[in-house]
Amino acid sequence: MKPTLKQIAERTGYSISTISRSLADSPSISKKTREDVQRAASDLGYRPAVKKKPQRKKKKKLHFALLSDFRIGEFYASLFCGYRDASYKEDVRISLLSVKDQREECVRFIQQVHRENNYDGFILFFPALERDHYEEILNVLPKGYPIVSNALIDNPNVATVTFDSYSGGHLAASHLHEKGFTRLGIIDGPVNRPESRFRSNGFLDYIHQQPGLELSWRISGDYDFESGVKAFREFDQHFEKRVFPADAIFATNDSMAIGFLESARSSGVHIPGDIAILGYDNLPSVLHRSPELSSIDTDFIELGISSIKALKNKIRKQGYKHGTLSLVPVQLIERASTGFIRKSDLHKHREMVRGES
Repeated sequence: MKPTLKQIAERTGYSISTISRSLADSPSISKKTREDVQRAASDLGYRPAVKKKPQRKKKKKLHFALLSDFRIGEFYASLFCGYRDASYKEDVRISLLSVKDQREECVRFIQQVHRENNYDGFILFFPALERDHYEEILNVLPKGYPIVSNALIDNPNVATVTFDSYSGGHLAASHLHEKGFTRLGIIDGPVNRPESRFRSNGFLDYIHQQPGLELSWRISGDYDFESGVKAFREFDQHFEKRVFPADAIFATNDSMAIGFLESARSSGVHIPGDIAILGYDNLPSVLHRSPELSSIDTDFIELGISSIKALKNKIRKQGYKHGTLSLVPVQLIERASTGFIRKSDLHKHREMVRGES
């Protein structure tokens, strides 16, 4: 039978509380008393119980919801994969919530989700929304609730983390200029989308600032493949006069660039010999074209990390304010659709084509 404190007390004549403090080497007990108690405990074979270290409670992972009108297509798949990888790096949980109609349903849906679920913050990607919509969203959420938009807003009233669209357009024009092209064209995105206007503005501003460059062709699209097909049809009409309206095209997203490129190839147009083209977003499909498509690269993992950090800062009350705009840098990835051709070779090739015609 295991010895007890009571048995040690009976042997030494000390109280149980004195025995307990002696065995714990309490400085309030004299040296002689501690030695008497420890000697008796040893004789009886007493072994103090080993105290278990209290287990630390596991820190609850922050749980954010990413809301958008998710659609079938590479862009949204890339956005999701970027957030998946960002959530691992930032040690948070991300749930995807889909809203069918951005303008009509999002405010009511966000209010309902907040009431029924315990999310720590929202990330919104609703490119069609305007400032008034975000004001309504703020009104249905608790004051100070962590919320970030990944869509650019004119005069933002919520914290916004998005790609540097203006620099992307500027990079596109600069690249085509460096390759020796002087007659440039652009396929714009939807005019009601701020990020589309910024991409176009960056491209146009570079052209206007450089002597010898000319914006010789421009058409509007809707960010889909068919817009690129329609753009080429309009572009190709000018070739009846043996002169294309531009030497190089910037399509403000990859889907339109691919539509233009595939239509051009089907019509026997050489890229980049007859026309150079580049897109925007650098989606995986640009690598499966012939030629491979140059594009402005948008890092979706970095977008996710920056957005998650913004929400964390709000929760910690550090450096987060509604209306703050943070831009994620972009870079140009050159591939065959704009590369491997010199200005002198370009002119020789066009003269040969015109002679054959």
